[in-house]
Amino acid sequence: MRTLWAYGAIFSVVGLVGCSGVPEEAKGAPPTVTPSAVMLSISGGIDVAFPDAGAAPDLYTPCTPPPNAKTQLGQEMRVLDDKGTVIGTGKIKGGMTLGHALFKVCSVDFSFKVPGASENYQLVIGDFAPLNYTREGIRRGLSYTETEDGALVVQ
Repeated sequence: MRTLWAYGAIFSVVGLVGCSGVPEEAKGAPPTVTPSAVMLSISGGIDVAFPDAGAAPDLYTPCTPPPNAKTQLGQEMRVLDDKGTVIGTGKIKGGMTLGHALFKVCSVDFSFKVPGASENYQLVIGDFAPLNYTREGIRRGLSYTETEDGALVVQ
């Protein structure tokens, strides 16, 4: 009788462990997928020409765009997803004087991250017209030149 009771106790414990401690994946059920946060890097630069190369800072020194330029340090940038929702903002950072003796630009840069779940994005830099990109287009990097008439041209 004691042996029968011992076997019963062992089978009961084994049965309880089999029902409660085994993960669903081990029972043949498909694994649950936890979505990961995909972030997209927004990075690039804007070249702003100095109207007078002789009065511009020396090459390869820090600079700020000329006062009459639409591009300015600290200027806000916004990224909108394909639904028109603002998903991130960044600011234009300090620049470096590039070019040569007759033509110099203040090359400013920007870099920030936004959620990357959309396929299409809109980038708004200050008062410039919105720019449309695909996710892949943004991943390639963004490079612009501000023209004399205050427009942005993609390089």
